[in-house]
Amino acid sequence: MRHWRLLLVGLLLIAPLIVLISLGAYHLWYTDHLWLWWPMLGLFVLGYVLAWHWTRHITTPTPTKGDAPSYWTDRDLQAWSKVQAKAQEYQQVQWEDLTQAEHYSSLALDLARQVAAVYHPGVAEPFDPLTMPEVLACIELAAADLNELVQKYVPASHLIRIGDIRRARQVWQWYRHGQNVYWLLAAVLDPLQTAARYAVTRGILTPLFEKARQNLLVWFHTQFILRLGHYLIELYSGRLRSGVASYRRWLSQINPPSSQAVVSASGSPAQVSSQSSPDTPSPLSSSPSEPTEWPPPSPLTVVIAGPRGAGKSRLIEVWSQQSSAAPSAAPSTATRNVDLSAVASASQEVVLAGGQKACLVETPGFGGTPTDVDLAITDLSVADVVLLLTSAVSPGRQAEVAWLQKYRDYFAARPHLGRPPLLVVVTHVDLLPPANEWHPPYDWQNGHDKKSAVIRDCLRFVAEQLGVDADSVVPVGLHPDRPWGVWEELLPAILTRLPAARNVAGLRNLHTEITAGRWQKLGQQFRHLLDATWHKISQEWQPPQKN
Repeated sequence: MRHWRLLLVGLLLIAPLIVLISLGAYHLWYTDHLWLWWPMLGLFVLGYVLAWHWTRHITTPTPTKGDAPSYWTDRDLQAWSKVQAKAQEYQQVQWEDLTQAEHYSSLALDLARQVAAVYHPGVAEPFDPLTMPEVLACIELAAADLNELVQKYVPASHLIRIGDIRRARQVWQWYRHGQNVYWLLAAVLDPLQTAARYAVTRGILTPLFEKARQNLLVWFHTQFILRLGHYLIELYSGRLRSGVASYRRWLSQINPPSSQAVVSASGSPAQVSSQSSPDTPSPLSSSPSEPTEWPPPSPLTVVIAGPRGAGKSRLIEVWSQQSSAAPSAAPSTATRNVDLSAVASASQEVVLAGGQKACLVETPGFGGTPTDVDLAITDLSVADVVLLLTSAVSPGRQAEVAWLQKYRDYFAARPHLGRPPLLVVVTHVDLLPPANEWHPPYDWQNGHDKKSAVIRDCLRFVAEQLGVDADSVVPVGLHPDRPWGVWEELLPAILTRLPAARNVAGLRNLHTEITAGRWQKLGQQFRHLLDATWHKISQEWQPPQKN
């Protein structure tokens, strides 16, 4: 857009406002309603005070840890802190920076180095551990997000060219120079009034405008860093190896719209929340259109570990029997309530919520020899939820402490995988004193009877012994005739951890798919190359057609 055209457009846009102000002022003077200027002046002053208060500090909209996608691992969150720190470095952004491609490229390269240092420490070049399709997938996703962001929140972004922005900056400088000439000429004609207007303009309006403009620039610049940093984390974590289409399909599978449900003590389902996706900030370009019907989620694997005699087999038996005997809850098409029916106990599968099946896997008991613990963690490679059983009447828990350390070390050595949620199940609470008293159900959290108080103290002691959160410790009584706690305590605790379990399963399935399909994709690439080569050779060797 040429300079004179830009000036003409600006004048045409401002002219109606000037005409309306002039006509309004004349009408108020003519009808003796000049007193209306005072309320309008009050609104102006109020708006200025609010604008000054909200723009006195340049703030960057950096999300917190709780806003990160729920499937991110501890290593991903560590890299996200690097991205946040990078965004906080730019409290002041110059207009010229936003129009220079070199600024974005140098910023992206520096951010890539910091994120790469988390996943590949010691690597000199940040792109050495990556493949070209991975880098292109990251660029495609980040560019799609930023494109939608600009088109949605920046007016006329689809009309204004980069050159127009540079010229607008030059026109603004000319306007500033012309304004100075105006103040000089006006001071000659009317010094007092000009001085008052100059003080109001330069002392009040101009600083306010500059602060608002700087906040806008910092907001856009921060969004660029955060969106780019988000996909750099996805890039270096290896989740983009399968391509953009597979990555978006995977996101839609782990974040289907669903309703969480819990089970009350009476055995009836109770809906607690309904949400579409737990991940924030959700990638704009990665949010697929929601289909009307979602396929049932893949079965989750619940690994049950514990020392010998903790009651693993008995727990699975009680769980299957109670699930089979419980009345089925007809799921609503609107809320998709939990279906508490179960399949045959021989398959050790139960339906948790919304069609979510769980396969119960019992690991070998440990505690006899030191090698028992190593054998008991082999099934962690397929675990989505882990239950560690410990007897309430056990005199010591050294074996459980050793198993927990192996559990932490196992996933610390595999930072690309999420750590499955862990629940400590304290079994045989029915044998706690008074042992001859067992009349479930018990309100062990708030009950005042002796049995509830003993159960409460036992769970608190177990949590301190094992070094786990008290919320992750649940009681279970495996009485031969009156079992209690599996349906009332354990199942609701698992249901509240279903989103985390699905994220763990999704991450593992994604990395398994990437690893399993790499050689198949290599074969497809060779086949496409041979087809293209043969097609080219066929064209070259084709005899010329006779006229």
